[in-house]
Amino acid sequence: MNLSSMNGLFSHSLTDLIRGIRQNKKNEQSYIAKEITDIRQELRRNDPDLKAQAIAKLTYLQMLGYDMSWASFHVVEVMSSPKFLYKGIGYLGAIQSFNQETDVLMLTTNLIKKDLASSNSSEIGIAINGLSHILTPDLARDLCADLVSMLNHSRPIVRKKVVLVLYKVFLKYPEGLRLSFTRLKDRLEDPDPSVVAATVNVVCELARRNPKNYLSLAPQLFKLLTTSSNNWMLIKIIKLFAALTPFEPRLTKKLLPPLTNIIQTTPALSLLYECIHTVIAGGMLATTGSGSNAENANMLAATCVTKLRTFLEDQDQNLKYIGLLALTKILPTHPHLVGEHKDIILKCIDDPDISIRMRALDLIVGMANKKNLTEIVKRLITHLLPSNEGEHSSINNGSAAAALMDPTYRADIIRRIIFICSQNSYANVSNFEWYLAVLSDVTNVAGVNVGSSLMQQFMDVGVRVKSVRSYSVQLMMRMLADTRLTEPENPESANSMVLLAAAWLTGEYCSLLDSPEEALELLSQKSTAKLDPAIQATYLQSILKIFAFWMNSLQDSWNEETRQALVTTVDSLREGVEETFSRSPDLEVQERASNVSVILNIIAEHVPRTPLKIENSMSFAPILPKPPLLLGSLYPLFFHQELNPVAPKAQKKVPVPEGLDLDTWIHEPVPDPEPDSSEEEDDFLNERDSSYGYGWSGEGSPAGKSRKKSKKGRDQEDSADGLDDAKAKRKAERKERQKHDPYYIGGSGGASTPPRGSRKGGQDELDVDAIPIVQLNMDGFQKPILFEKKSKSGSKKKSKRRDKSPPVVPVVFATEEMPEDATLSASEDEKVDKKKGSVYPKPTVSTRGILDQETSALHSVDLSIPVGEDEHLPRAQPYMKPEEVRRHEDELAQRRRLEALQKKDKKDKKEKKDKKESKKSKGSKKDTATEGDDKKKKSSSKKSDAKEEALIVLEPPVVAKSPSPSPSPTPVRPRSVEPVVEAPVKKEKKEKKDKKESDKGAKPKKESASKKSKAPVIVPFPERSDIELGLNESVALTYDIALAQSSLESPIAPGNEPANDPMVSIHIRVHNRNLTQSISTARVVLADSFDIRLSESHGDQSAISISSPIEPQGKGDVPMELLISGRVRYELHVMGTLFYTVNGHEESIEFNFAVPPSTFMLAIPRLTGADFSKVLKEQLESFSATSSATVQLANGTTGQDEQFWGAVERITKEVTHTHAVEVVDGAASFFGQSWQGYRVAGLIKVRKGAAEDGDDEGGFRTIEVEMKCTDQSFVDGLAQEILAVEAY
Repeated sequence: MNLSSMNGLFSHSLTDLIRGIRQNKKNEQSYIAKEITDIRQELRRNDPDLKAQAIAKLTYLQMLGYDMSWASFHVVEVMSSPKFLYKGIGYLGAIQSFNQETDVLMLTTNLIKKDLASSNSSEIGIAINGLSHILTPDLARDLCADLVSMLNHSRPIVRKKVVLVLYKVFLKYPEGLRLSFTRLKDRLEDPDPSVVAATVNVVCELARRNPKNYLSLAPQLFKLLTTSSNNWMLIKIIKLFAALTPFEPRLTKKLLPPLTNIIQTTPALSLLYECIHTVIAGGMLATTGSGSNAENANMLAATCVTKLRTFLEDQDQNLKYIGLLALTKILPTHPHLVGEHKDIILKCIDDPDISIRMRALDLIVGMANKKNLTEIVKRLITHLLPSNEGEHSSINNGSAAAALMDPTYRADIIRRIIFICSQNSYANVSNFEWYLAVLSDVTNVAGVNVGSSLMQQFMDVGVRVKSVRSYSVQLMMRMLADTRLTEPENPESANSMVLLAAAWLTGEYCSLLDSPEEALELLSQKSTAKLDPAIQATYLQSILKIFAFWMNSLQDSWNEETRQALVTTVDSLREGVEETFSRSPDLEVQERASNVSVILNIIAEHVPRTPLKIENSMSFAPILPKPPLLLGSLYPLFFHQELNPVAPKAQKKVPVPEGLDLDTWIHEPVPDPEPDSSEEEDDFLNERDSSYGYGWSGEGSPAGKSRKKSKKGRDQEDSADGLDDAKAKRKAERKERQKHDPYYIGGSGGASTPPRGSRKGGQDELDVDAIPIVQLNMDGFQKPILFEKKSKSGSKKKSKRRDKSPPVVPVVFATEEMPEDATLSASEDEKVDKKKGSVYPKPTVSTRGILDQETSALHSVDLSIPVGEDEHLPRAQPYMKPEEVRRHEDELAQRRRLEALQKKDKKDKKEKKDKKESKKSKGSKKDTATEGDDKKKKSSSKKSDAKEEALIVLEPPVVAKSPSPSPSPTPVRPRSVEPVVEAPVKKEKKEKKDKKESDKGAKPKKESASKKSKAPVIVPFPERSDIELGLNESVALTYDIALAQSSLESPIAPGNEPANDPMVSIHIRVHNRNLTQSISTARVVLADSFDIRLSESHGDQSAISISSPIEPQGKGDVPMELLISGRVRYELHVMGTLFYTVNGHEESIEFNFAVPPSTFMLAIPRLTGADFSKVLKEQLESFSATSSATVQLANGTTGQDEQFWGAVERITKEVTHTHAVEVVDGAASFFGQSWQGYRVAGLIKVRKGAAEDGDDEGGFRTIEVEMKCTDQSFVDGLAQEILAVEAY
């Protein structure tokens, strides 16, 4: 035993690896690292068992999180193993480790093709399963045709898996959906229900993306809906119809009877729900019509609601949920039907499952009306009460009680109570005092902050409903006195915002108060300082309103008691406002408190502090003093007009005042002026001095004033006083500013020398335009910004005005935030590059789940457009062995080399021809040239003769460039034509024969005729018939094979691609070998392969039966037609099984026979030698494929010539189905054409050996057959047929 075998013997298996990982918990990482090292060593060996074991271990480690992408090539090796177990390991490793970027996926195309063409359905299944996980756009495009061709496979399990994997193919290769949709649609009528269910599943998934595309399937789906008993498939079909009905309203009327029948009869709740959902989604419950349609819709709705009640009564929580969900969808069209089941729906509110409770709440909101509002609200409020106060014990269990205390749930309950009571302007509320009491109770038991919502309801009801204002004010007074609101223990959930409504309502409707003094005391109490500032501000406003009303009411009963009460109240209010509100940190409250304090101080100053004097009149009745005017001074400010609610559409109803045009400008916009160059020059000087000078340019300085002066103002001034005056004025201002600027170096000081170019020595006469321009290096400095302006002529010019803004600080651009999955357009990329230099793309985070598929490409596929004649799936190519691939690659390289040599040869010939023509043009040496031409003609004729002889011998293959000449007449096999070929006679014998004929006259002619009759006559090839196929004790099988008549009528012209597949006619004969027993039934089941399948004339049948029993010693025929979709080659085989019944017992016999390439040969008219030479000369380049065969001649009693002629006859007529063209001494040429348009030209020649005893001429026992063809696989198949014959 060598070292490799020893290592394989002691290698760890997957079980050992798992056991070792469990035993090495402490050093698991190091153990796994060692195992991975061993796995690498195992993969380097050539032992397939060891490699499969290593891949199995790697797959397990990959599940633990270790990378195995480095072993992808070895995974492919294991996938190609002939053992099914190892193949499964390889595919599992590919599923686990391969992704869209794996390089070796390109190597799996032929491998998967081979597995798909396997006769073992398990191998096909594992290949399809693996393909569904590793599929890429390239694999989908290359394998789509192969998978579509397998939709007619004989095994249902294969067809089902192919249908399912096609969904993944369409996701990667959407164009394949259009090209194969017809074949996929045919599977809806498959005899096997599992295939139909799989097809419905795929169509349903495809329709989710674009349902309109699949309206054409409605008739077939409707047939399945009415005939199938598979509930799961019916669910899919009904879901599909639910998606299709919005695009085809007529489906609604068609679907109503079968769906109603299913709803009434099915015991399957899942199917029942899907039917109800489809009825709702399809609008079948709409009652917009009249008559029978509306009555049927109402009856169907009642049936649906009754059936849904059983969902709510079921213990399954899922059924309860979907039942409530369906009732919610029926509620808008039939609320009265849903309301009839209020009892069971209200029970669902008490369900421990929060999701069911929420769905029940959704349903109750729509069910509420005047009759059941009180009951519904009462039931909802019980969910807000503590658990010991609840009326229903069903919600007192632990989980339900905890859910009821959830703040989110409690807030949702309160919002729903408010919604169902306030919807449609309180249409369902008949007693508003009850509603206000409910809001008050909710305020106390809410346990969550919903004060804003409650506040709005209190104020809305108080303002809108006059009849309830008195009760509302009394209720608000109780709230103002409630310490749970004014001094809450937990301010976050106390709902203190309702105090704002309480304060506002008591202030607005203070006339309804029983005791205004009490209200003023409550509003000014010290605990108010802890409330929200918005509440405090409302308190202050209400204090003034109530105080004004109360003070105004004192006029009717002014006496000493009321005076004292007024003084006491004013003083207490002044103190309360000062201590409670004036110190608030909120500015709004401070301002309002200050205003109220001032008003109260004014009132306090004018309130009589002394007791009132009561005078007695002559009638001894006391005379009361008149009340002060101050008492009624505040009342008109607040209660001049009653406050009413504003209608929602009030603003739209406001009439437009007469003479007001809202579309015209009130003030015409001032157009921007276009300053000339002189103004720009002055602006530049002013801005330079103010912005960049060293002088002070503050707010009050002349410079600042000049800078603040707008351009618009200057234009108006120019238009008033003239341009010259304005310029002179600005110049004077500039001189004055420079004169008083201590930091400006001017000419008045005499310190500076006038610059070169000045008109006079002083600075006052400085000519700005005469200042020389000096080029300065500004690298590293901020450059001034030049603005482009349009001149009056319309052309753009650059303005020299500097930007008045401060120098720009360099900006460091941060990474820009972009939305998820956003991409920059080309223009944005360019803009970013110019401004920021570069942008680093942020990693995008996918929001799709791991099971979601990218389906956007399927949206663009329009199945309503018919497939054009030039649109078809690429022809499925058969699996090619590595040696075949290598051979074709070598032939291609050789063709390229020969093409280059041929071009060079043509170029040389052209050069020689040009030289020859140049020589002819010369006048001298004419005779010599003529003689030379004669010699050349003779030599060229000799060469051409030699070339004609060599045409029969095989030449190196060349690349085909041009098609064959005009097509031959319709190639139908002639039965009556028998071309005769003369037997070749040696030259010496022929001379002797001629000499004898000249001496003896007619007698030698008879002898020559007898000799000629010995040569065989080549006739059209016969049909292959009664070929033994197999036998056992009971039956014997034979078969006939020939090209079908339909294919004979439509052959393909040479050089053209076939539009359809050829068809072969086969008759399988079943011979009953029993002497006494008959065969009662017999059927033939063919295994659909990648290349061969039953024609469409057999329909979807996978088995062909014999119509009548077979008597003892009798026979029965099984005719069939097969489509050959693969490349014609020698390996094409038809496999199948014969199942027959003898004496009640079913037996079977398997058979397997080849479809030889010669079956496709046509009996074309015989070519003459001249025609044969012409075809080879003109079409030599198209005969690029070559093949040869060497066979032995059988020992016989006939002469050598007769034996050779017999071999020629058998090779041409019986084996290759061609015809002999010329037969000469020891050689023969033949020609033929196939249905596909392939042309075959060949040469049969003798290989001579040593002479035998008694043989005067040399002996020969072998012949060589060399052939040329336009297709390599076809000619290889013919060569294999020649070699398959045992003896010639």
